[in-house]
Amino acid sequence: RSSSDAFVLRDPSGIRPAFYYSDDEVIAVASERPLIQSIFGTEMGDVREIPPGHALIMKRNTDFWLQRIHEPRPIKQCSFERVYFSRGNDADVHQEREALGRNVAAQVLELIEAPGDSLENSVFTYIPNTSEVAYNGMVKGMQSMLVERQLEAMNKGDKESLVKLLGMEVRASKVVTKDAKMRTFIQEDSSRESITKFAYDLHYGTLRPEQDVLIALDDSVVRGNTLKNAIIPMMDRLKPTRIIFVSSCPQIRYPDCYGIDMAKLGDFVAFRAAVALLKERGMGGKLQEIYRKCQKQQTLPLSQELVNHVKELYEPFTIDEMNEKIIELVKPPDCKAEVQIVFQTIEGLHKS
Repeated sequence: RSSSDAFVLRDPSGIRPAFYYSDDEVIAVASERPLIQSIFGTEMGDVREIPPGHALIMKRNTDFWLQRIHEPRPIKQCSFERVYFSRGNDADVHQEREALGRNVAAQVLELIEAPGDSLENSVFTYIPNTSEVAYNGMVKGMQSMLVERQLEAMNKGDKESLVKLLGMEVRASKVVTKDAKMRTFIQEDSSRESITKFAYDLHYGTLRPEQDVLIALDDSVVRGNTLKNAIIPMMDRLKPTRIIFVSSCPQIRYPDCYGIDMAKLGDFVAFRAAVALLKERGMGGKLQEIYRKCQKQQTLPLSQELVNHVKELYEPFTIDEMNEKIIELVKPPDCKAEVQIVFQTIEGLHKS
């Protein structure tokens, strides 16, 4: 016979989020805090987090308490939860995503200016809608660096440079629009490619053909299929001199713990880039060596900690080498613009 009691258990490493709210009439639990805030009209401080390794026990008579079920382990929150899955209207997630954008700004400006371009002929945009907060952070970072240069020129008494810098602005524009109802990330393989071609469209007149560099921030680059099949061909129609893609998170090199469309290692563009580089350098045997090491761990007892041998796949290559190969894999052969890519650093992710 059912007792009508209930419980919610959170994993001991805090990988997945869990929040709860209680008042005289209800106890509510959700994986995201803003959902509870919006439904019940509560303040942020009224929604509490279930600690890792704990269970929220709820009795039929409305009594409830938190109880430790597992010994908490070192916190290993899912970074992709913060970058993409979670709602951007959570106060903490909003701040973190904006910081992710700020943290890549210096890398992006360096890449813009390397061949002689500047903010004067650069247009900043974002794809998809979930990356808007990180994009705002990147734009704010660009504005801050522009102000710093203006102050530096002022302090040096460099009137010519100051006049030029005061005439500059960060050209932020929505170049690409996406149908909010179409979430291509969670589509099955058989239908994703056809859907991505119709999910995006352009805002024409947002940049000057054959004069401007187009910088597009994305929250992540996982498979690279959307870039190759839809985004790059579409942006290339605007005739930018260069297209710079900016990923607000690092390269996705391993399957996500959720397994939501990220369970197949072979689909990741970073993995495919590493495999291609190994074969080009005559190191194809290393792939089989790593595979055998992983297979051996299948028979280990559950109590023994596993080793991520797939890390060895990426060790021979620098970030720049990986980035160049990723672009080679995602750039369509008929694309006229030069295409480059910048990924968030691991240090930048942790800092955010």
